[in-house]
Amino acid sequence: MPVVKENANEILSNYLDSHGIKQKFVADKMGISSATFNSRLKGRLKFDADFAIAAARALNINADIFLK
Repeated sequence: MPVVKENANEILSNYLDSHGIKQKFVADKMGISSATFNSRLKGRLKFDADFAIAAARALNINADIFLK
């Protein structure tokens, strides 16, 4: 059973846009490449619970925004 919301990537994308945060900034804080971050954001790679939690930590927000 999936624990991540179906539209978690859209939620993250909208959050970044609305707060003026660059993808590269978050990717760097997460220790991943911008390309990998973008692929998860666009749905080419799976947006899983581990990624959701890491992104939330990097942004200093609650991971519940992405989780069911």
